[in-house]
Amino acid sequence: VCCVSNGLNVASPGVYIAIVSTLVEKGNPDEDVMPGLRLLGPILKRFTAVSNTYEPVEDGSKDKCFISSSFDATSHFESDVEDMLGLYKRVTGEDLDMNINADSVEADY
Repeated sequence: VCCVSNGLNVASPGVYIAIVSTLVEKGNPDEDVMPGLRLLGPILKRFTAVSNTYEPVEDGSKDKCFISSSFDATSHFESDVEDMLGLYKRVTGEDLDMNINADSVEADY
């Protein structure tokens, strides 16, 4: 469950926007999201979307065809970031260096 409001300038005062997401496990998406919906209280408008997700069948090492997985149900893209970091390593053979020297950032512009 992810919730945003007027504090982020995405809704009117007193209105909250919530995202409840999950993987379909029981074959009924409405049933799968119900535990999260129960946390919300009254709902003004509800939208439901179901998307298929895909993942590569090979890691790309043989044919040099590197493919990422589909976005999944995580609301803050945690697993997608892990997928991109893994993809970077498969392509380059190295971990992505996320250590950035703030003093040298201006030279990059």
